[in-house]
Amino acid sequence: MVVQCKRCGTRFNFDEALIEGEGVWGRCGQCKNVFFLNNPAKQDAAVPSDKEKNGGIGLSEAGGARTKDVKDLSSEVKQPEPEFFKDTERKTDDIDKGVFTSVEKTGGDEIGDDKDGVEEEIKRKQGLTRGKQLIYLCIVLMVVAIYLLFFTETSGLLLFEKLLGTGPKIEEVGPAQVELSDVRQRLINNLVIGTIRVIEGTAVNQSSLPMTRIKVKGEITDAYTVVLGVRESYCGNILTSDELGAMTEEQIQRELSNPLGSDFSNDRIGSKGQIPFMIVFTREPPVVVKAFVTPAGAERLLP
Repeated sequence: MVVQCKRCGTRFNFDEALIEGEGVWGRCGQCKNVFFLNNPAKQDAAVPSDKEKNGGIGLSEAGGARTKDVKDLSSEVKQPEPEFFKDTERKTDDIDKGVFTSVEKTGGDEIGDDKDGVEEEIKRKQGLTRGKQLIYLCIVLMVVAIYLLFFTETSGLLLFEKLLGTGPKIEEVGPAQVELSDVRQRLINNLVIGTIRVIEGTAVNQSSLPMTRIKVKGEITDAYTVVLGVRESYCGNILTSDELGAMTEEQIQRELSNPLGSDFSNDRIGSKGQIPFMIVFTREPPVVVKAFVTPAGAERLLP
């Protein structure tokens, strides 16, 4: 038996023996339309035979007209059968292709299942969208990291070279590259201050790069190596014995504090270059036993 949906026109082929009573309700598997399917066996039985037509069975005459007693069959019509269409039904258009149609129930549970399925599909798509966003974010972060590592320079080195220490070595210039030689000391009597201690020597640039503003530091200690005084002087500032005997304490320290050197240029000291220095201690305590001199500073000369 072929049944056609009244809304979308989809046709189904099924066994009419599955229809009981006056008919059943079903829903189209394509457009979800619910319609009533009459039982063809009942329809054939409802058609009167020739004998009934000729014999007037069930007919009565009233005022010269014949009327038929119609039986109320509404009570015999079955209520909707949600499971009328079975999974084995096929669309007649697809019989040759062997494609079976899907059957859906008309009950409330099926509607709830459809809703749950839609919500699950929405959640699945949202999950895929979030996943794609995370993938795009990871790609952007990777691109930024690669740019910073391989295309950004810090102090003349690429960042990854600086982190791994694989870049070319840049020589440092500072006090560690200064060596002091020919260090000596003497005592001079100053007319204003009294006895002063003078430490002299030579600073040598051991770096392969030129230096500027080389500075030295002197310390005096007692027998227990307790520091009693500290003085710093820039190289290139030298005073004669006559100047040291006549100048005040403030004048002496001011002359020794010239960064560029007043007697010898402290502006550019090339590799292996030398420059003299002088440190003067005034008003030192009588318990001084030792004196020490160390490099205190040096700057790289910029090209």
